[in-house]
This record gives sequence, C-alpha cells and structure tokens, in this order.
Amino acid sequence: MTTDPVQALIAAASEIANRRAARVAWVRATTAAWREAQRAMDQRCCEAVDRISEEAFEALFREEQAKVDAIRAPLIAVAERDVWPRELYFSGV
Repeated sequence: MTTDPVQALIAAASEIANRRAARVAWVRATTAAWREAQRAMDQRCCEAVDRISEEAFEALFREEQAKVDAIRAPLIAVAERDVWPRELYFSGV
C-alpha cells in the first residue's frame, strides 16, 4: 500500500499541532492546580497562625509548602530543563 507523501506531511503536521496543544493544556491545568494549592496553603496558614504554637505552625507550613512544591516541580522541570511528563513527548519537535 502506497502512502501519499502530501497526506503523510499533513498528518505529521497535525500530530505536532495536537501535541503542542496537549502541552499547552497541561501547562494551563497544572498552573491552575498550583494557584489553587497556593491559595489553600495561604488560607490554612492564615487561619492557623494565631491558634497554634510556633512549632506547630512551622510543621503545618512545611506540610503545606510540600504540597505546593509537588505541583510546581514539573513546571520547573519544563521551564528549566525542557523535561515534560512522559505522555507529552513526541518526535518532530
């Protein structure tokens, strides 16, 4: 079976556009999750600051910051080292 070269090029270009769109969608979703995690952290810490001891607050802060950092880490990997989640890799780009 012979493949039309023009159709093959169009298909390849479409795949690249689709993968780029998937990357954009991932970045938008991940940054939204990061913003929400930061908002939740700020709220929890503000509510707790006057209610608990300094030691307990520091533990709460570290726990909340770890949640935020876990969401932010893949974004940093993309920005600094061009390391994407596995499902967002593709050839041609």
